[in-house]
Amino acid sequence: MPELSAVEALYRDVVLEHYRHPRNREPLRVADGSAIVDNPVCGDQVRVELATHAGRIREVSARARGCSIAVAAASVMTELVVGLDRARTDELAERLERLVMGRSAAAAGPLDERLQAFERVADLPARRRCALLAWEALHDAWPSD
Repeated sequence: MPELSAVEALYRDVVLEHYRHPRNREPLRVADGSAIVDNPVCGDQVRVELATHAGRIREVSARARGCSIAVAAASVMTELVVGLDRARTDELAERLERLVMGRSAAAAGPLDERLQAFERVADLPARRRCALLAWEALHDAWPSD
């Protein structure tokens, strides 16, 4: 059996861990914003709820239903965005999008290792939106100014 590349190993570790044990799935008691995004191609769905304070995420919940990539990406997203403002979350989403669309990790810009794990999705065109669905829901969940 061939040895796994570092990217493949990281992908398997992160995606499987977050798929099996997704974080921050409980609904928020009080949410300032929420959004549900569906991927009609594969049936994935992600619901994101936000509680914000002074323009930053205080709490976030993501409940994803679907493939392992969508569930894991939603879980990872919830770990990374607490304390961030909308501009910073949009920036992370854009970097992740560049990565899963096939640009090199270096071209995507600095990313947390958990996001770098999704680099493998670039080789799976039908799964690219699965990795981005939670970030799309996060963008839509931000309360209006």
